[in-house]
Amino acid sequence: MTFQKDRDKSLIRLKDNFFKTDLDLNLKNILINNLYINSFLYRLMLIFFGFKVGKNSNFKGPINFILNGPIKNIEFGDYILFGKNITLKIRENGKIKFHDKVYLDNNVRLVAAREGLIEINEGTHIGANTIINSGGIVKIGKYCLISNNCNINSSSHGTKKNNYIKDQPHSHGITLIDNDVWLGGFVSIAKDSNIGEGAIIGANSFVNSLIDPFSISVGCPAKKIDERR
Repeated sequence: MTFQKDRDKSLIRLKDNFFKTDLDLNLKNILINNLYINSFLYRLMLIFFGFKVGKNSNFKGPINFILNGPIKNIEFGDYILFGKNITLKIRENGKIKFHDKVYLDNNVRLVAAREGLIEINEGTHIGANTIINSGGIVKIGKYCLISNNCNINSSSHGTKKNNYIKDQPHSHGITLIDNDVWLGGFVSIAKDSNIGEGAIIGANSFVNSLIDPFSISVGCPAKKIDERR
């Protein structure tokens, strides 16, 4: 009986919270999401509203910002290039930092919550439709190649059967991707993974552990099959 009561209470919580949203639709958020003439003027507008934006930044369209944290927590380096329909979401004290020469292809989505951090270092390319979620820490090194439709996480979802799956707590960790890493298309990276320098992860693989430097790994979970020579 206790099990079913817990399930019933969980369902009630979900129904009560169904219409709650953390989207802050203030005037500033609306303007920066929709007012775009060209990259030069858009960069000036971002600086005016309090973003730290480096020189020679290039935006192919307006960013979809979801700002429920301080604007200063999102930083753009020099010579960055952003494609269209990029989403950057922060909650609480989440931080997103782009170093110089970072490239984001179309439809990339980054979410940093709690005290979470997403840091993408110099020269790294993020492929189209890739999603990065961080309630912990995600750090991606220099000159990495992240292919299309990858999913990178520093958080994990609870699975206790007494609660509905949408009514579960999260756990948070540290996910590290070192310099010169290549992730093939549709790769998923789980919380607390550590991918060593120069490693290659084959397409459609799932990483949930330590990957040796300069190794070539594939599978679910990813296992070493070769190494770079």
